[in-house]
Amino acid sequence: MNSDEAEMRAAVRELADALETMLNLIKADALPTTPRAQGLLREAGTFLDESTDLIGLSDRPGEILSLATALNKLVVSAREQILDDAVAASPAPDHPAM
Repeated sequence: MNSDEAEMRAAVRELADALETMLNLIKADALPTTPRAQGLLREAGTFLDESTDLIGLSDRPGEILSLATALNKLVVSAREQILDDAVAASPAPDHPAM
């Protein structure tokens, strides 16, 4: 496998990871409830909208990989913020007294 093919495979994995994370959030009804989480999710959506053409039209795997990696990081940040917000809003303590 040459380096272009390896980069393309890595880019596809990054995109698949980001999309899987987004789908899992939707399935779990994990809606962003705080301004920070809403902003991160909006930022990920905007980035995806703006980079779709670049991903589809680029003939350089390195460009696609960097865009896919950035998108994945944005989606993971949004997911982590949503989960942090859910834990913070939970009425049950993390570690109940024994």
